[in-house]
Amino acid sequence: MDRRFAADEWAGLTTVDKMRRCHRLAQEAMKLAQDAPSKLAEEYRQLAENWLKLGMELGADARRRDVP
Repeated sequence: MDRRFAADEWAGLTTVDKMRRCHRLAQEAMKLAQDAPSKLAEEYRQLAENWLKLGMELGADARRRDVP
């Protein structure tokens, strides 16, 4: 998995690829939450939740615009 985030690269991804990347990043954040101290674990869980929300919103936006 590519562990960096580059806005220029993101802009070139398809909606499906962006959604997949969001899901993978959420999974990675949850892995980090497992071994993190309490406060950091909560931040990682929130980060994972936000990645999942972004992925869902990307899908919803694509459906509204009928974009693959």
